[in-house]
Amino acid sequence: MRIKELDGLRGIAVLAVIDCHYLVWFPALGSSYGWLGVDLFFVLSGFLITSILLGLRSRKDYFAIFYSRRALRIFPPYYLGLLFYFVVSLIRGLPGTLGLWSPYLFYYVSLNLHDAVPKSEVSGGVPLAVSFGLTVLWSLSVEEIFYLIWAPIVRFVSGKGLAIILALMIVGSPLLRCWLFTPRQIEIFTFYCRMDGLAYGAVVALLVHYRLHSEHGWPGLDRAFDRVTIIFIPLAILFELIIGGNPSTLLVCALGISVADISFALLTYALVRHSGENKLVVKIFRAKWLCSIGMVSYSLYLFHNPLLIVSEDIFARLHLPRRVGAVGTDLLALAMSFAVAYGLWYGMESRILRWKDRLVPSPAHPGAV
Repeated sequence: MRIKELDGLRGIAVLAVIDCHYLVWFPALGSSYGWLGVDLFFVLSGFLITSILLGLRSRKDYFAIFYSRRALRIFPPYYLGLLFYFVVSLIRGLPGTLGLWSPYLFYYVSLNLHDAVPKSEVSGGVPLAVSFGLTVLWSLSVEEIFYLIWAPIVRFVSGKGLAIILALMIVGSPLLRCWLFTPRQIEIFTFYCRMDGLAYGAVVALLVHYRLHSEHGWPGLDRAFDRVTIIFIPLAILFELIIGGNPSTLLVCALGISVADISFALLTYALVRHSGENKLVVKIFRAKWLCSIGMVSYSLYLFHNPLLIVSEDIFARLHLPRRVGAVGTDLLALAMSFAVAYGLWYGMESRILRWKDRLVPSPAHPGAV
């Protein structure tokens, strides 16, 4: 059974990121906090991937099934985007350098401290839209590295060992963010400084797993988790509002991210347990329009940023008043982003997913519990 509420969470996550990039000129709509949408993606990935791995744990073809299915899901839109960026760069006479492209080609950009937007003096020069397209790919690097190392850990480590590893990830990342902190925020684009969100998601997956395989004690624990969620999330929102949403401050970078990750983990666990219920707060997350955005969130995330630059270039030539130009730029970029995302979904992604399920069937389907 697919959990529709988690599709709704994905929709919220990608809309938050778009808000962060598109509405910098209108901070009243929360654009300074939108970057935390990436952390929501990390928590959801940690939960879904760990759930899949736990379902495959007893299979002899554990690694073959997991890695082949992940590759068929992640690689096609990603490498299509990279190929398009490279072709555009060549046509524009700004091909960049091997040092620019190889970290994205092999998913290791998040292992190095780096600025989100590649600088021309470092990259060898690429068009601005391409540069902004590469901006978001650090998070894909974080997830791919997680997939690579987490599968053998879940396969061969259990019980206390797994708990210790998760605890080290949860405690270690904030400490590393403190240690490596710079006002340029370069540390938050690295795997080791953002692996705590993935770890919180993995903890939720383990809780769901043990809950499904245990007959005693969970009703009381469920009520306790509900109370904690109801209390913690409003306090977390208040805390985030007080400290602000600027990750160039140490308090936001170290503690603000952790508080957000805990909130996202509690919300994910609550939606899994209450999935399908008719409570308004649950029904909101499975609204059809929100789940539809969640369905195309991957391509929407990948391509919304360069399309903003394209839209800005178009409206810059019209010489409109600043506010009118800003609104028009965002509306056109949004329309292009959704057109690309839905086009890729129906034209490529959904077809590949159907082919994937026939070619590499798995009892542990993504999003299923």
